[in-house]
Formats: sequence, structure tokens, C-alpha cells
Amino acid sequence: MNFIKNKNGFLADAFILTLGTSLAQLIPLIFYPILSRLFSPADFGILATLTSITGVIGVIASGKYETVVLIAVNKINAANIIGLALSLALSFLMIVFVCFYFFSDQISIFFNEPTLKYWIFLCPFMAFFICIYQCYNEWCVRNKYFTSLSLNKITNTSAVTLSKVTLGGINLMGGLIIGDILGRFISAVACVYHALRIDRSFFFNLSFARMKILAKRYKSCPFYIMPAQLLNTLGGELPIFLFAIYFNSSEIGYYSMALMVLSLPASVISLAIRDVFRKRANDEYIKYGNCKHIYIKTLSLLTILSIIGFSVFFVIAPALFSTVLGDKWILAGKYAQILCPMVAISFVTEVGSSMFIIAEKMKEAMWWQCCYLLLSIGFLSVGAFIFKDMVMALFCLMIGRSIAYLINWRMSYRFACCSKTLIA
Repeated sequence: MNFIKNKNGFLADAFILTLGTSLAQLIPLIFYPILSRLFSPADFGILATLTSITGVIGVIASGKYETVVLIAVNKINAANIIGLALSLALSFLMIVFVCFYFFSDQISIFFNEPTLKYWIFLCPFMAFFICIYQCYNEWCVRNKYFTSLSLNKITNTSAVTLSKVTLGGINLMGGLIIGDILGRFISAVACVYHALRIDRSFFFNLSFARMKILAKRYKSCPFYIMPAQLLNTLGGELPIFLFAIYFNSSEIGYYSMALMVLSLPASVISLAIRDVFRKRANDEYIKYGNCKHIYIKTLSLLTILSIIGFSVFFVIAPALFSTVLGDKWILAGKYAQILCPMVAISFVTEVGSSMFIIAEKMKEAMWWQCCYLLLSIGFLSVGAFIFKDMVMALFCLMIGRSIAYLINWRMSYRFACCSKTLIA
């Protein structure tokens, strides 16, 4: 129980991140009623499609080397890993930009959205800005800069949200999309500024030779973590891609708004505790060979919060969406009710899944991601292709992903509670 008493202990760090994340997420929540009235469901649908494409190319770009910043042996190696990740991302995304520029017409036809061709080339820029943000996030977690991390979360959400509101307020065409990329650019600049202000010496002495050594040392990142994350992203964005092909932008808008509103409050606690949990669990795992105590304590708390919070949300969802966002969004509230059990389970397992990295079970993570993708495809296909109905597609998706998250829960528990030698 010493970590409770220690001002730098788990609860203190979790409180700092939870407070920062809460304030960060409160900003978009406050402005959702404005954004929902400035832009149509179709506008949100187009942005959701672009965001999904950005998510896929963003996973590939860095080779996911940033995920091992936490476990690097020292700050010099950690800084060089970030340099490696950003160098790979910049090179890859330049190639993607050229491809998108020349094949924008074909892409817009594939997704059944003519206006997509005017925006698709922005995806590589968005992906690079997000990559910078993720690298800085890992750097802060490694060095326990939880206050800086909290402030940066606030900067990120503030920049994105206020940019959208400002451009929407002046009726700029494509304001929702332009506002999103402008906000992410501002966030990326803030990340670079804070990193160099605090740890300039480490980032100004990067070595190509050291990057090459680290690339080989952590080759499991592009071989296992990146494919696993790609499968996870593909599974996560699969509904957007299929809805874009078989339904319309408005349906995508309702779905994306439902998932966004449903997930945002959950992420306030879950993501904040995840960042602290990863550090504490990693320290405990190195010292004792397992982190059973902190794993059970953390996930038990999250399970209780999930049951209470999502039960209340399920009851009030349609009325909440209609009252806060406007009558045209009541369908999104009904969609949120369907997705509620799925998000409730993922709220808990998101924290525990850090054990795949801590226990260095990259191969197992990839196999789980295969399972996640197959379950998503299988169940979603039943709803979209057989029933040809949006509601049934969402219901099937909820069942398939809930099963996948429960499997993840069981695997992460085993990695946390068993000795290194037993799971090797």
C-alpha cells in the first residue's frame, strides 16, 4: 500500500493524468452541441472516412517503434527510438502522399464518396502529426512527465476542437476537415516544443548508427507489433469502410458520433490509468517477474466503474443525444445503445492489454489481433451482407468485438499473473 501514500505513487500519477485527460475531453464535449449544429451527419461521415484511412497508414508509417520507448534501457536509446520512428514515418508518408495524389479519383469511387478526392491527400499529413503526438506521449510516460502529458492532452483537444468551431462558424467549406488537420498540426508543434525545451540534449544528439542498432534490437516492432496494430486498426475501422461502401455518409456520421460520444467519457479514466499502469506494471514485472497485484487491483476498479457508468448511459442515451446534440442526432443515440456493451468491455481491457508489451508477447498480440479482425469481419458481414440493415450490422459487430475483448482480457490476465518463466 506504499504507493498510495507516496505522492509520486500510482494514485497520485493516475489523478494527475485523469484530471488532465478529463479537462482535455471536457473541451470537445462542451463544443459537441455546437459542432453537431454547424455540420451535418454527412460531414462527420466524410471526416470519419478520412480519419479511418489516416489510422491505417499511420500504423504502418513508424513501424510502431515508439511502443518500445517505455522499455528502452536509457533516455539516449529512447530518444533514438523516437528519431527512428519519425524518420520511418516521414519517408513512408511521402510515398503515400504521391500515391493518394495520383489515385484520388479511384479512391473516391471505391468509397462511394465523390468529394473524398479533394481531401484524401491530407491523410499523410494528419498521420505524421498524430505520430509525433504518440511519440511524445510515450516519452512522457517513460520519464513520468505526467503533468506535461496532461497539459499536452489539453492542448491537443483544444486545438482540434476550437479549429473546427472557428472554421465552421465562418461557414468555410470543409471546415470540419480543415479544422481537424489544423488542430493536429498545432498539437504536433506543441509536442516538439515541450520535448526540446525539457530534453533538448537527448534529441540533438541522435545517431544513425545507434538507430540502426536499435532497429535490429527491436525488430519485433515492425514484424509483430506493427502487423498486430494494423490488424487492430483495420478491425476498428472496418465498419467505416464497409458502411462507406454499402450505406451512405449520413449513416457513417451517426455511427461515428455514437461511438465518439460513447467512447470519450470512458477514455477519460481508462487511457489516463493505462498510461500510469504501464509504467507501474512494467516496474513491478521487472522486479518480481509478474504484476498480479496491480493488475487485479486496477482492472477490478475499472470493472465496477464500467458496470455502473455504462448501465446509466444505456438508459439515457437517446434522450441525451436528442437534447444535447439536436433532434437530428436521436438515431445516433439509438446506435450508442447497441454499442454500449462492447465499449463497456473494451473500457476495461484497454488497460490490461498493455501486458502484451510489458511481457514482450508481441507474437501473441499479433495472433489476438488476427482473432479480433476475423471476428469483426465475420459478425459485421452477417449484418451488412445478409441482413443488409444498419441496426443489425451494429448489433452483430457488438457481439463479435465483445467476444474478442473477453479473449484479450483472459490473455492479459495470464501474462500479468504468471511468472516470466512460466509464460516464456
